[in-house]
Amino acid sequence: MNLPRIQEVLREEKLDGWLLFSFGRSNPLALEVLSLTPLHLTRRFAYFIPREGEPTLLCHAIEESLFPSLPGKKRTYHTWQGYVGALTELVEGLRRIALEYVPAGLVPYLSRVDGGTLDLLRGMGLELLSSWPLLLLFQTWGEAKLKSHRRAVKGLVAARDRALAFLQQSPRPTEKAVQALLVQALEERGLVFDHPPMVAFGRNAANPHHAPTDKVLEEGEVVLLDLWAKEKGGVYADITWMAGLRPPEGAHRAFQAVTRARDAAIRFLAEAYGKGRYPKGFEVDRVARDLLEGEGYGPYIRHRTGHNLGEEVHGSGPHLDDLETHDFRPLVPGLAFTVEPGVYLPDFGVRTEVNVYVHPEGLEVTTPLQEGLTLL
Repeated sequence: MNLPRIQEVLREEKLDGWLLFSFGRSNPLALEVLSLTPLHLTRRFAYFIPREGEPTLLCHAIEESLFPSLPGKKRTYHTWQGYVGALTELVEGLRRIALEYVPAGLVPYLSRVDGGTLDLLRGMGLELLSSWPLLLLFQTWGEAKLKSHRRAVKGLVAARDRALAFLQQSPRPTEKAVQALLVQALEERGLVFDHPPMVAFGRNAANPHHAPTDKVLEEGEVVLLDLWAKEKGGVYADITWMAGLRPPEGAHRAFQAVTRARDAAIRFLAEAYGKGRYPKGFEVDRVARDLLEGEGYGPYIRHRTGHNLGEEVHGSGPHLDDLETHDFRPLVPGLAFTVEPGVYLPDFGVRTEVNVYVHPEGLEVTTPLQEGLTLL
């Protein structure tokens, strides 16, 4: 944890401090920042980082021994009155503090502090602000993570190619058989994932979160392959690839629409960075969805345009979203995310997905760009 940099951001944002609060494991963002994720915590704790001076950890007496050595002082409590009293002393004389909270729950990924604790803190005369500018320090990648991501990309592409070859050669491939092959290909490269890849044929591809079945691929159907993985201890790569066994013309048209939406989003990003501006997640989502809505596909959009990538496949950083949430966070250098517009009609669904990393000098698309359905 880079304490001087955190305190520098606190000063830049005119904040008096950052309160990292969790009831047991209720706030995964606080656990991640403090490297506490592996711990078995069951009580309330608070780690307060002031704008100036040393931090203080406030934890329950029976869990004191569980905490690693964190910068600053340590205080314990064992009664609820002791907890409230110690917390009051920590923030005495302060006015504006940050914590994992967003007004109106606009970005629920960041809203991890319960309403009762918010009431308690407001009752102490505090103005509560979102900690998202501070969290960005932990959501950006360095060169080591970028290299790990690129290796994961190579593994995904190799697995995709094996699946496409199997689909070409097998007389009656099933969704589950293709999924099993993808899992084997990823594991052979030492990659790990939180859930097996998604494979969907025909109408099943109209469900963005379909669970593979024993369905056999039939003539006239699309194939949707969605796979994600990372090295152990690394960061994720995530791609979607579309194919088809003599798919209908409507599927080709829809896929061309989502590729245009993808490319429009990437151009918007590139132009913004070229002008020295950091675009916000909701802006990129609007660019892609405006194009799809203009071509008549608005009723068939089911999800945001992209999500953050990190140590979790759906990372806690900024998403490309003004559909499910209003993500106002800037896409600053060091962040990585997907661009994955899709449309889901009654008889099929199509999606294209690439990964983007933001360098100080501009963006890099780290995965292949699919331009048309792969014909089987």
